[in-house]
Amino acid sequence: MENEARTTEPDLVTIRQFGDISEALMAEGCLQAHGIECFLADLNIARVDWPLSRGIRLQVSPLDAAEATALLDQPPLDEVPPDDPEV
Repeated sequence: MENEARTTEPDLVTIRQFGDISEALMAEGCLQAHGIECFLADLNIARVDWPLSRGIRLQVSPLDAAEATALLDQPPLDEVPPDDPEV
């Protein structure tokens, strides 16, 4: 059997870390609403024993990381200036 050089890419990459469960859940919902599969790592330990957790990590596929980061970097709608200043 030949030894093949394999490149291994991580299954998931962490794009954000949250100290607040509600913020983590909102970010997860935003990505899911845009069709990006994601996972909140360490959510269970944060719910059970917050002092033991180091925060909640939002993880996505490496292929979705750039798009997911761009979505989360957008300002909230209430902070976007209107197109027409007279409105």
